[in-house]
Order: sequence, then structure tokens, then C-alpha cells
Amino acid sequence: MRQGIMCTVGVLVAAMAASAGASTIYSTGFESPAINPGTLAGQDGWVNGSGAGVSQGVSGNFPRTGSQSLAWENGSTAASFYSVRRAFDGQAGAITAATPLEMSVWMYIEQGSQPNRLYGIYATNSGTATLGSTTLGMTISGDGSVRAGVNWSQTYSGTALHTDASLVGSWIKTVLRYDGVGGSASIYNSSNALVWSTSFGAVTLTNANLGGVNSWNMNLGTDYFALTERDGRAFMDDMMVRVVPTPAGILVIGAGLSVAGVRRRR
Repeated sequence: MRQGIMCTVGVLVAAMAASAGASTIYSTGFESPAINPGTLAGQDGWVNGSGAGVSQGVSGNFPRTGSQSLAWENGSTAASFYSVRRAFDGQAGAITAATPLEMSVWMYIEQGSQPNRLYGIYATNSGTATLGSTTLGMTISGDGSVRAGVNWSQTYSGTALHTDASLVGSWIKTVLRYDGVGGSASIYNSSNALVWSTSFGAVTLTNANLGGVNSWNMNLGTDYFALTERDGRAFMDDMMVRVVPTPAGILVIGAGLSVAGVRRRR
């Protein structure tokens, strides 16, 4: 009985420690004073990416939390693909299967956005790359079609991997993960419950796990699937980049703690 109690306590302690010990690389709610209304480029380390960052701007029109979010407005005068990007330092070996890199942003695609307009989150293996150099990315279209992959074309011209109309007109969390070898793309609903996920055996994001300065980056952006029906509007908020233990990693830590506890009792 005592050994079982020690095991349970060990797992609980490990879970608490893992949550508290998750290493945050970057987080933003697009709030002032770090970020003010207007173009995101030139603020808090962000610069223009594809298409000179056209069609985006920080505003107070529709935040998920706080008072501001990143808005995208795409119509006849902004009908192409655009992004803003931010570079990050390599994590010097901290990224493993048990402690993957997690990149996320909450997204709200307005109802009425057309089916060929896409909004997405992208990672690249360079600190200065734009959408064309995507090595892990995911987009969602105005009809709720999801595309994801390990290169740019898979995120805009590839066959939709999933379609769910409920992804439009509500806040959803889009998440990319990289474990040092492979990765995944996932979507969570407004209650933070997983609704869809896919995985990739090999992801080229090695610079994220080396020791370089500003050696890899993320792009937030918009794209299109076809030349027609590509108007849309979306908002992004509460972005997070971190290295965080997986549930399996937490259990391993917990098991180690429980064994250590039993040995001390003996």
C-alpha cells in the first residue's frame, strides 16, 4: 500500500514540476506596451515575411483575451499570400521526444470567409525564412478544411486532411510540435479539447535544437488554395512557443521519483 501511495505521489509531483518547469521561449497576447495597434512588423521582434506582411495589423476589434489581437483582412486588394515572422534561438539539445517544442496560436476565422482563403501557422529552419521555406506548417480555410505538412505546398495546395465547419466562427488553438526528429499538427476547440491531429515522421527543424542565435523562426500568415473565392478575415491571439514535457515524459519522471521514494523508505 505504501509503495502504491508513493508511486501516485511521485506522478503527481512530477506533473506539477513539469507544468511549472515548462520552458517558455516566447509568448504574446499582442498587447501593449510591447505591441501597439498597427502593423505587427517592427514590434517585439516581428518583421515582415512573405508579401511584405500586407493585410495584417494589431487591433482591438476582436481579442480572445486582453484588449488586442492580430487581425488579417483579405479581399480584392490583398488576395495573395502574406506573413509576418519572428526568429528564435536554438534550444541546445533541450528538444526530445519527452520534451518537444510546442508552437501554438489561437485563431478565429470569421464566418463568411471564402473556402479558398487559408490562415496558418508555420515553422522554418532559418531565422530569416518566409512561407516558401516552411518545414512544418498548418492552415485552415474559410470552410474549415485543414492542410498540414512538412513543406509549404502541402499547406496550401495539398489535399485537405480534415474538414470541420465548426472550426470557422469560433476560437480554436492551432499547435505544431517538433520532437527533434518528427513532429505533428493539432487543433483544439474553444474548450481546449483536441479535435484533430496528424503526425510526421521526419521534420527539418534541426536549428531549433542547436545552439544558434535567431537560427529558426515562425511565420503567422495567410495563403490561398485557388484564384477564386479567396476573400476572408481572421484574428490570431495568445501565441506561445515553449519546450514542454509530454504526458509520457511526466510518467517517466514520476516513476523515477516513486522508485527513489521507495528506496529511501527501505
